Amino acid sequence: MIKFLRKFNLSIISLVFSVAILGTVTYAWFSFATSNVLDNLSLNITTGDHLEISLDGENYYKKLPASLIWDTIGTELILKDVTSLDGKNFSGGPLNAGPVRANQDYISLRFWFRTTDAGKRDVYLVDNVSNDIVYEDVADGTYVVSRGINWRADNTFQNGPDPLTDIVRPGQRGIYYGAEAIRISFVEVKDEANPFDRRGEDELSSFIFDPSGNPERGYGKPYGAFAYFRAKRKENITIPEVVPEVRYELTEFSPTNHYVPLSYDSKVMTLIETVDKKDVGKTYYRGILTVNIWLEGWDADCFASIVRDSIKIQLKFKSGETFSYSDIINNE
Repeated sequence: MIKFLRKFNLSIISLVFSVAILGTVTYAWFSFATSNVLDNLSLNITTGDHLEISLDGENYYKKLPASLIWDTIGTELILKDVTSLDGKNFSGGPLNAGPVRANQDYISLRFWFRTTDAGKRDVYLVDNVSNDIVYEDVADGTYVVSRGINWRADNTFQNGPDPLTDIVRPGQRGIYYGAEAIRISFVEVKDEANPFDRRGEDELSSFIFDPSGNPERGYGKPYGAFAYFRAKRKENITIPEVVPEVRYELTEFSPTNHYVPLSYDSKVMTLIETVDKKDVGKTYYRGILTVNIWLEGWDADCFASIVRDSIKIQLKFKSGETFSYSDIINNE
């Protein structure tokens, strides 16, 4: 790997989780900041009266101890540019196609959620406000934001689709954002320990989310970081012919019934009935979700300058009523 361009010595400064119940809708927030100096890990996880969370499927908490997530991630995380076509299988970025390691080169966390509310079992990622806030803001919703790095170009390269207006020349300064290169995948996992979970692989939710909402600067573009590398190294590499399917929009809910989704675009999982009972005799419904977070090496904004950027990520999940798609249409 060419160190001046592609190695991102990003380590976790802080990681904050919280899960809360508001009425009959479940919200969860996940945020972390990265920089090139490993500092500390602070966590706060709370749930309301109805949702519990676990890292092993056995020990559930309303407030997850910080030490448990730290033990899961470990102390060796240095985010590097990696790439994935499906959000499940990962390899090194464009110049290093070798194997990569979870929680060393990218973040991978698996969670078990359970509830006794049988009517609201489909869980969605919602409310992307990434383009409406800046790094210093505290906001509700899903977002990926960063401070940005003021970088001075040392070569001429094309940084956008227009070969006339998108040219960056030596000495020209600009703000480059690490947040623009982030990808997040949500992979629902079959609960093999649950005899009621009889779903096949094709029935499980899985998708890659690009929070920038900007497909023009997405995967495998001939401009941006790729063009800069060619100019800097005077080398040519082949742009991938296969492009991953990426989602840029999240599910919205009916204005007349805030628990009814208008699409399944950002559905992350369904909580399935189990044989487990709460003390009061209510049945537990459980789901398993893997969340992967990485710097996409083929993104047009994956420049070396973002090594010094600080990134904040917050994810908001909402669970509403469980419907078939025909039910959703009929309710509108």
